[in-house]
Amino acid sequence: GLIAAIAAALAVFSAGFFLGRWRTRRDSVSSAPVVEAVRRIARLATIEMEIADVVRYEEVKTVLVFDIPKNATLRLRGKVLGGFDLSRGFDVEADATRRLVAVRLPAPQVIAVDDRLEWFDERSGWLNPITPNDRTRWTQWARGALARAAKDAGLLEKSAAHARDLFTDAASAFGWTAEVTVNGKAVPPEPAPESAKP
Repeated sequence: GLIAAIAAALAVFSAGFFLGRWRTRRDSVSSAPVVEAVRRIARLATIEMEIADVVRYEEVKTVLVFDIPKNATLRLRGKVLGGFDLSRGFDVEADATRRLVAVRLPAPQVIAVDDRLEWFDERSGWLNPITPNDRTRWTQWARGALARAAKDAGLLEKSAAHARDLFTDAASAFGWTAEVTVNGKAVPPEPAPESAKP
């Protein structure tokens, strides 16, 4: 009686153990495709913005009591790419029972600036000429100005929203839901259009 009871208990425990392992393995296999899709999309979660601006740079050199300026005006045009440096904090967790994938991303940033600069209206004198170093420095400032203009136009916020949309669409293709967190803050789902509201 006692041996049979112990054997029965062991059989139930073993069955539960193996069933639990089988379920865990099945869940991890079923979550693998959506996790892999999210990881691949994360590398592509970038947004491009066209920016145009005009900036003027001026530097003044004082010779004796005279201020001698040199200046240039630049017409800026370019594409600014916003996205995520995944090495700074990217993580994906899948909850197969709830069919939920949690995506954590670092803060979005400017990834690249593809600039087309046009110089015009340069003014300088022999006492304070525009040098190649000036042009190099002003070009760097111009690239920075393009990046700032893109940020002011909402590049980083649009990057976060674009990533949320990509991950949500990828997860829903597998019948899952995605929760996206950017720099520790949840990116809420996009509000429904007015026409879709009851």
